[in-house]
Amino acid sequence: MVDSRPNKQAAPGGGDAALVLGIVLLLLGGLVLVVLTWGAAAIAGLGYGSPRGWLQHPTGPRWSGTATVAAGCEAVLLAGLLAPAVWVVLRSRRSRVWTDPLARYMSSRRDLAGMTEADARQDAARKGALSAGVGVPLGRSVAFHVALFGTYEWSQIWIIGTRGGKTRRIAVRQLVTHGGPAISTSNKRDLHDLTRGPRSEVGHVWVNDPQEIVREPAVWWWNPLTFITTVERAEKLVALWAASRTSEDTSGVDPYFEPEGRSLAATLLVAAARGGESITRLPDWLTGDEPGPGVPDPREILRAHGFAMMAKDLDKLLRLDKGQRDGVYGTAMSFFRFLRDPRYVDWIAPRGAGVLDGRPQFDPAAFVRSTDTLYLLSKEGPGSARALTGALVAAVFAAAEDLSEQSGGRCPVPVLFELDEAANVCRWPELPALYSHAGGRGIILVTILQSAAQGEEAWGRMGFTKMWSATNILSVGRGLNDADNLADLSRLVGDRQVRDRSLSTGTRGHRTVGTQIRDERIFTEADLRALPNGRAIVFASGARAILLETIDFTDEPWGWKATASQQHYAAAVTERV
Repeated sequence: MVDSRPNKQAAPGGGDAALVLGIVLLLLGGLVLVVLTWGAAAIAGLGYGSPRGWLQHPTGPRWSGTATVAAGCEAVLLAGLLAPAVWVVLRSRRSRVWTDPLARYMSSRRDLAGMTEADARQDAARKGALSAGVGVPLGRSVAFHVALFGTYEWSQIWIIGTRGGKTRRIAVRQLVTHGGPAISTSNKRDLHDLTRGPRSEVGHVWVNDPQEIVREPAVWWWNPLTFITTVERAEKLVALWAASRTSEDTSGVDPYFEPEGRSLAATLLVAAARGGESITRLPDWLTGDEPGPGVPDPREILRAHGFAMMAKDLDKLLRLDKGQRDGVYGTAMSFFRFLRDPRYVDWIAPRGAGVLDGRPQFDPAAFVRSTDTLYLLSKEGPGSARALTGALVAAVFAAAEDLSEQSGGRCPVPVLFELDEAANVCRWPELPALYSHAGGRGIILVTILQSAAQGEEAWGRMGFTKMWSATNILSVGRGLNDADNLADLSRLVGDRQVRDRSLSTGTRGHRTVGTQIRDERIFTEADLRALPNGRAIVFASGARAILLETIDFTDEPWGWKATASQQHYAAAVTERV
């Protein structure tokens, strides 16, 4: 097959194959014409037995009106037989993009094992997870036109550039088709608008929108201190909030004040959780002075609940000289800057005295046992709410882990984490380490990024490499521009064998044709950078690279529901504004 890429030319002498094919088709066409003519004459009673005998008789009647009718009937019959085949070929050629002929060099049917619908359904049935669906949809194999799914124990990473279809072709389909609890992060409204309607048919919908991306009011709230059941969790939450700071916040991080500030923040979180305080109590304790009138002393709370050592640590901090004390307390306060914005506080603290707040309180433990959906919307950059987004993701994950441990090691119904724009709005330090075991617990992690550089910035080079290595399904689509990353991907896709034919002519006109076999990259870096919309390359565990056709949600039977949902919620925002 001649490569149709614009930067790939036919091998020397390769044009001979097209010439030979044309001659063969011409000869076949002539033979068919002779056979049809003889057949029409024979039907009309004008033939002489076999086609050979008919041609050998130089005299006698050759044609009549009856023969003409017979020839017409033959032509109609032949056209009817060939039309379906011609239609299939033309349709295939019309829909084929330049990448598609390369699919057959990449993988075989054996590489699809475990990802076909039948395999995924069998796996879901074995896990008792069919109530959630067959699996997490990926797309369709280009080479074999087979729908592919991620099983309910496979984690995923998708790297697709801007306008590459990651929302319409990946996130929407995975959210809508999942029948269990699902949590979604994003910095835009499109994923929420397209899926909220269909997801509301599955269960209750919770929307966390502190920065008013979809103009959703705070009709419920979540208490972050309910996550603090151990000192370890307090330290994890502080680490998450520390990671959510911007580069401006961390440019002058001091090697002494940073760890001391984190320890102080975790200690005060434990005190607030044990003392039944609201998270808004933290600024009162982070002044660097003894608690004022009407403010409970965190040291007394800690001693009363068995945390005497932590209470002593607070005593030591308060006895430091003012410069040191201000540095430690100032660093700790930097983790709680989101408390300065009343819009954010309304989502994480009760209104008024608390008992007067009639809003429901979000319970992660109840959520993972439901079929509900949690949308977490926040922006990136200074002043963003991604600290709250990350905290809620971590809390739901912890609840899912607890449920899996209580249920024999696996959540009864898989919990889907669709983390779109995760590097921007969900700086979760633990995420790389979770990729190695979350799937086995029935917790499906799907992280969607715009580039590998985003992942390295969010989790560090080693952290993102850990994620990359531990994921079961790594998929890349259009819009990638990192040369080093493209080179790595090109090597992972592999090589194909190409046959070169050379033609040489001697001094006496004698022609010599030579053949040589060589290896060539299936996809060069330039090819990967130019992947068309609707195509992605999937690297699945234990399989060679697969060329994937990603499917737009409008091609699904339920696509009209997503479209109607988008129209409805876009109109609702206009009315609220």
